[in-house]
Amino acid sequence: MSAAAQVPAFDKLEQLYDQGRYQLVYRKSVRLLNKPEYDYSLLPEYYQAIAALQLLRNEGWRNKHTETIDFSFDFLKALGKTEKGTKLKVNHGQELRSLQSDLNDWIGELSQDKENKLVRTYSPSIRALNAMLRTEATEPASAEWEAPVGLLGKEQAVAMITYAQAFIGTPYVWGGEAPGGFDCSGFTSYVFAQQGKKIPRVSRDQYASSVKVDAKDACIGDLVFFGQEGVVSHVGILVNELGKPKRMIHSSSSKGVMFQDIDNSKYYSTRVIGYGRY
Repeated sequence: MSAAAQVPAFDKLEQLYDQGRYQLVYRKSVRLLNKPEYDYSLLPEYYQAIAALQLLRNEGWRNKHTETIDFSFDFLKALGKTEKGTKLKVNHGQELRSLQSDLNDWIGELSQDKENKLVRTYSPSIRALNAMLRTEATEPASAEWEAPVGLLGKEQAVAMITYAQAFIGTPYVWGGEAPGGFDCSGFTSYVFAQQGKKIPRVSRDQYASSVKVDAKDACIGDLVFFGQEGVVSHVGILVNELGKPKRMIHSSSSKGVMFQDIDNSKYYSTRVIGYGRY
């Protein structure tokens, strides 16, 4: 960590942001921006920007802070243009990866509605932010996966995962639901359809119509749903055996279709909303 990150006021911003208290982070960072003693650091502007973009899905907040949202995108897109900004980007890579994933999941769900004005308004900025973060904003590499075998009554689930893994590396495409490119729920609905099971197209509807499963019982073939504040925004298919650490195959906004550990990922493990079975 840089010396700047050891300043108590900055440590507090990082702690509150990690807790998901974005409105409080925003207010505190604005107050720091008005104190000349912190002018040496980019962190107040940085936390103002990432907190503002995390609040983008809040309609009331979004409508009152359009200029701040534009500033936040511009600030983050410019980080790589200075030495100080580049160092900040490296030191706070996990926060930026999490933000990137949240924004892509949010706009990806909205893009199901082809007439949604928010998609037209914000997708160019999100794409530009993706391009800027591409070299740093990658998910943790997953170990090579072998299909689990011998689970009584799970033959179809194993067959489904075997089929799904043929799409490893397929790019993430907003609204994609075919082998040329998938978004998260486009991938799950396509894989299930090829196994003879039609499920809803959108992740929140997949969650709503599925049979809910306790975490201890969730295993290969079940869906795992992610989001914030009870709002589902991402979905994957579990590949782990019963009782084993959670692992999924999903269409990631940064890498496309891939395997991903869940339990040892702070980003995913803290965003699990629940598990569903069809």
